Amino acid sequence: MDFNRQIIEEFRAHRGRVGGMFEGARLVLLTTTGARTGRPHTVPVGFLPDPGRLLVIASAGGADRHPAWFHNLVAHPRVTVETGPFTLEADAVVLDGEERAQIWERAVESDPGWAEYQKKTARVIPVVALHPVRMSYADLPEGELLRAVHDAFRRDLRAIRDEVARGQGLGAQLRVNCLMFCGGMRHHHQNEDGDLFPYLRGRHPELAPVLDGLGEEHEVLAGLLDELQQAVASESDDLAALVDRLVTRIEAHLDGEEAQLVPVLNALRRPNRITNPDTFETVHKALVEMSAGPPPLPADADIAEPFALPVKGRWANASGRAARDAGVVLFAHGGGFEQSRPELDQLAAYHLSKASGRPAFAVDYSLAPGHPFPAAMDELVAAYRALLAQGVPAERTVLFGESSGATLVLEGLLALRAQGAPLPGAVVAVSPITDFTITSPSVDAPAGPDAVTRELLERILGQYLNGLPNDQAPQSPLHGDLSGLPRMLLAVGGNEALLDDSQRYADAAAKAGVDVTLDVYEGMPHAFQLTVLAEQRPAVATVYLERLSTWLTA
Repeated sequence: MDFNRQIIEEFRAHRGRVGGMFEGARLVLLTTTGARTGRPHTVPVGFLPDPGRLLVIASAGGADRHPAWFHNLVAHPRVTVETGPFTLEADAVVLDGEERAQIWERAVESDPGWAEYQKKTARVIPVVALHPVRMSYADLPEGELLRAVHDAFRRDLRAIRDEVARGQGLGAQLRVNCLMFCGGMRHHHQNEDGDLFPYLRGRHPELAPVLDGLGEEHEVLAGLLDELQQAVASESDDLAALVDRLVTRIEAHLDGEEAQLVPVLNALRRPNRITNPDTFETVHKALVEMSAGPPPLPADADIAEPFALPVKGRWANASGRAARDAGVVLFAHGGGFEQSRPELDQLAAYHLSKASGRPAFAVDYSLAPGHPFPAAMDELVAAYRALLAQGVPAERTVLFGESSGATLVLEGLLALRAQGAPLPGAVVAVSPITDFTITSPSVDAPAGPDAVTRELLERILGQYLNGLPNDQAPQSPLHGDLSGLPRMLLAVGGNEALLDDSQRYADAAAKAGVDVTLDVYEGMPHAFQLTVLAEQRPAVATVYLERLSTWLTA
């Protein structure tokens, strides 16, 4: 086994931590695409932190030729960066001119070894900035992921302590390292206080005293981080002592938090946290622009009816395949059980057909308040059973719903199982309402701006139920027996009031033995997925379709 391979395997096995000559070093794994072969090529590289990006230096130990990974990223700038707890897709930019000179000066001031490498070669050693495009978390149980994130903070803080202890003065790169650490730790605590801790309170009320104590420690640590930033800004002579004190206090906090929370978190269903460059504002803008009128149906859309179904709806086929061979996506639109836009629904069906490789049928179901539960669910079930009667294989059929349509899909599954009907091969539910008692914590405390409110839910669910109980299945899917259901993908925006409805349903389904995947699109509001219909798609729409296609065709 070559030396690099040993480092790579140790890095991955220990979530970013390596020993030997690289112990304590700022290290990532960089995967590039071969300039000549087109194959992935992974190497460990040192990096320098910088706001909004990572900096890597193509020193090759002072060799006369650039390293292979540098040639690769020049040819193919999109790269993958593994940090331990996170994997980043990033765009590589080779720096030049004054910007390169300033970064190089910082690097040499921080570690004179870079200057020694430059002395060995006539080439100008390149400096490359890696700009993250999207991020995913390591495939670990939730508690182990928390420990991996903590370990990254421990490594950063110890590296700062060692840099300060070397006594080379408060250089520009050390300032950046300190400020980046402070910002990262604050962001981590904000996420815990605003997201993780409320989530745990809702599922484990007995943890309230523990979470209160951890929140109070966050306030104390915030004061120490302020002191560190002030010491860096003023070039304080007490910086070394302050860093030692901060290391001791933060490591004790991280150790204590892990002892209390890791076992609890490991028992939870971990979502895939999907990041992207978009914000609430960019997605809202795309949705507003769409409201002026639906984009046209693409010219290659086949909207011919392969056979009649007993419910209203519209076909769209972008796959070129027959329903009886490929299967069908049976699509239930959103709209709070009370609204529909058939022209948009057919366009959505087209994109679902393209992503799944099979025809799609958008059900134009009856709406509340004129047609309360179970009218719409019964129509969805009737459409599904009619597909089977027409010879469409159940195992190649996908039930797909968005918002209230996703709720109909989850209701319909329970009804189909009760009827003894063959269940579909897969189910996708985007932002469903799963608990009609409206008790999920995120309803009253969403992580960010969202259009769904408690008042809206109370109104639409009241007219949909029309006096029926809100804590019984199938109308309130979370309250049903979920055992034996088909594999399932739930997707939801991280800002949504309905976030916890998806999380709680995923937890319950996993506990019942269902193969369930939960994707949480960080920072996204309700209905973010509708941006796939926009003529000018935001990035999140592309990510969503890619993940959907990968899951459906797996």
